[in-house]
Amino acid sequence: MKQDLVIGVDLGGTNVNSAVVDDDGRISHRAWQSISGSRTAGEVIDRLVACVEMTMDSCGRDRVAGVGVGTPGLIIEDTGTVVYAPNVPEWVDLPLRSILHDRLGLPVTIENDANAAAIGEHWVGGAAGHANIVCITLGTGVGGAIIMNNEVWRGSNGAGGEIGHMTVVENGRMCGCGAPGCLEAYASATAIAGRARELLQGGRRSVLTEMAEGDLDRIDAAMIADAAHRGDETACEVMHRSATLLGTAVSSLTNLLNPELIVIGGGVIKAGDLIFDPIRAEVARRAYKWSASILRIVPAQLGDDAGIIGAARHFMLSRSSMP
Repeated sequence: MKQDLVIGVDLGGTNVNSAVVDDDGRISHRAWQSISGSRTAGEVIDRLVACVEMTMDSCGRDRVAGVGVGTPGLIIEDTGTVVYAPNVPEWVDLPLRSILHDRLGLPVTIENDANAAAIGEHWVGGAAGHANIVCITLGTGVGGAIIMNNEVWRGSNGAGGEIGHMTVVENGRMCGCGAPGCLEAYASATAIAGRARELLQGGRRSVLTEMAEGDLDRIDAAMIADAAHRGDETACEVMHRSATLLGTAVSSLTNLLNPELIVIGGGVIKAGDLIFDPIRAEVARRAYKWSASILRIVPAQLGDDAGIIGAARHFMLSRSSMP
């Protein structure tokens, strides 16, 4: 039987998703597993493997040519090793490609999740047809990826594109990376929800309390975006602050990289112009005019599928160089 199918995998902070991705970027045979509550690398890997096996059982194992995986963290691309991923337990110096190859019996490629999302958007999403782009994903953290001349820019040792750890507030909030004032500490979905909870715990009135049925732990960035659309003052304030700081970072990226397009994804973009308008206003105020004159700042188009599609595409592009 012809091995003509590629499976893409997107490992997030709470779930792992897999699916078959065809040569046109279309998805089928979806599967998912929760990784919430996983305390070790082994538990996460077990659930990742189970997810992929569900997809393989659905599409036919004998037809699968290989698996592309997008995972949080710093990746050594040549070896498929995860050097460090702060939001995944024990994801330190982990030879993930070798482990998955042994477990699945298939060729595997490993890519950083933000790079995977950018590859997906660049292939069949909001950045298709553009050679020089920056992709920012607002999720558990702030993922960033840079594509220059149609190639992922990885830096000297694989750490390029860590946009979430650009400093936007001097001596600001501590980030999970251990540094103060990172963009991730202000503009991630986690940080946005955390700031809203702080205000509500401090006595601020908001429709968010009713939306969460009194359980503030249920508040997330998508809920805040919804409340902001309703005109809720607290939600609008939280969104505007995060968007303004994101605009500060985007302005610096514009001056440094001179991209054609900056694509922003994640649940936060459901706020629409409430987040994009402050970003564009900061770019107009701060960025070098010549660079800003060609720049478009747009929402991602592939949604939660970007990582799956990009991880599969990374495998497709890497297949020709595999031993």
